[in-house]
Amino acid sequence: MDFRKKLAALLLALAATAAGAQPSGGAQKLPVGWYVTESAPKRYEAGVDTGSTCEGSRSAYLRSLTTDATGYGTFMQVFGAQDYRGKRLRFSAMTRIKDVDGWAGLWMRVEGPDPKQPLAFDNMQSRALVGTVGCKRYEVVLDVPKEATAIMAGLIMSGTGQAWLDGVRFEVVDASVPVTDLLASRPVVASTGPASLDDEPFPVAKNDQVPMGRIGDVWFNHGRVATDKPYTRRKDGVWVSILSEEIYEHGIEVTGTYGQRPVDLKVKAGGPKTLVDGTWGAEPVNILISPEKLVMRWGRFTRELPRDKSAQVDSTCNRYQVSDGMRVTDQVDVCGAALSTRPPTAQLVVALLANGFRATLPPQNFPIPQPPVRSRQALDTERGVTGGAVSP
Repeated sequence: MDFRKKLAALLLALAATAAGAQPSGGAQKLPVGWYVTESAPKRYEAGVDTGSTCEGSRSAYLRSLTTDATGYGTFMQVFGAQDYRGKRLRFSAMTRIKDVDGWAGLWMRVEGPDPKQPLAFDNMQSRALVGTVGCKRYEVVLDVPKEATAIMAGLIMSGTGQAWLDGVRFEVVDASVPVTDLLASRPVVASTGPASLDDEPFPVAKNDQVPMGRIGDVWFNHGRVATDKPYTRRKDGVWVSILSEEIYEHGIEVTGTYGQRPVDLKVKAGGPKTLVDGTWGAEPVNILISPEKLVMRWGRFTRELPRDKSAQVDSTCNRYQVSDGMRVTDQVDVCGAALSTRPPTAQLVVALLANGFRATLPPQNFPIPQPPVRSRQALDTERGVTGGAVSP
C-alpha cells in the first residue's frame, strides 16, 4: 500500500467511532485496528473521547479502572513492516495526561524473525509523562531494518490515571532526525589502561565496541559485558570471563559463577518493572528496576536510589541517585536495553552484580565534608605546616 494511503487509513481509523456515539467524554467503540493489552484483566479500558481534544474532534484514551499502581496497559496497533524496511519511521501524536501516578508515553517496537529479540524499541520511559500534563506532540523515532517483520505502536500507561492521544502520524524521515531507540548502538571511548603486547587477545564478538545497554559504567551488547573482568559469549551461548568463570542462560534463569560465588537468579520482566530474584553465594538477592527507583539488596547490603527525573542525561537513560544536600552520595545510570521490557538476561545480571551493592560516589562530586580545622598554622601553606588542633 502507498505510504500516504496507509497513513490516511491509520488517521481515519483513529477518528472513526461507532454508531450511537455517547455524549462528550463518554466511551465509544475502539477505532478499527486498535486494541488494548494489559498486565491483568479489567485493569484498564480504552475508548474514544469527543471532549477536550488536542487536535481534531475526537481523541482516544486509556484509563485505569483500579487503584492498583503496579499494573500497566497499552492502547496499540500492529502492522506489517514491509513498507518501511530500510527506512526511518517516526510515530508521533498529540498527548495529554491527567492524574497519572506512575508514568505514560508513546511506544513503538520493531519485530524481527525472533520475537524475543526486538530490532528496535522505545517507550519514552526515560522521558516519561507523569502527573497532569496538557496537550503536546511527542514522538518516537526508530530505524526499520531490512529483516523487520512487524511494527507495534501505541500509548502505554503504568499505574493509575488517564491518558489521551490524537493527531496520530506515521512518517518516514531522513537521517537528520535522530532515533530514540533504547537498543540503538553508540560509540564507546576506548580504555586508557595499559595492555601487554605479549598477551593474546581474548576472543570477543565482532560488535565488541558497540553497546546496546549500560548499568553504571558497565556496558554490554550481544557478545560482551564490559566489566573490569569482561565476559564474552562463546558460540555455544555460554558467557565466560577472563578468569574462566561461566554464566549460563535458561530462559529467565541465569546460573553459573560470578566473583567466585555461585549465581542462581531469575529475571522477571515484560512490564514497566524488572525484578531479579534468587541467590548469589549464600545470600539472597532482590533487585528492582522501575521508573521511580532502583533497589538492590544482597544479604545485609541495600542500595535504594530514587530516580532523578530532572537529571541531564542521555535520552535512553534513567538516572538513579541519592543526595545529601548538594552532594551526591550514590548514583547509577540504567540505559538502553537494560530498560526494555525484554532485557537480555545474562548481560543484565552480570552488569548488576558488577555494580555492587554498596554506594558508589560519582566522578566530579563534591568532596566529603571534614571537621573544621581550628589551627592558624593549617592555613600557612607556604611553609607546608599542617598544624594540630590548636585553638587560635
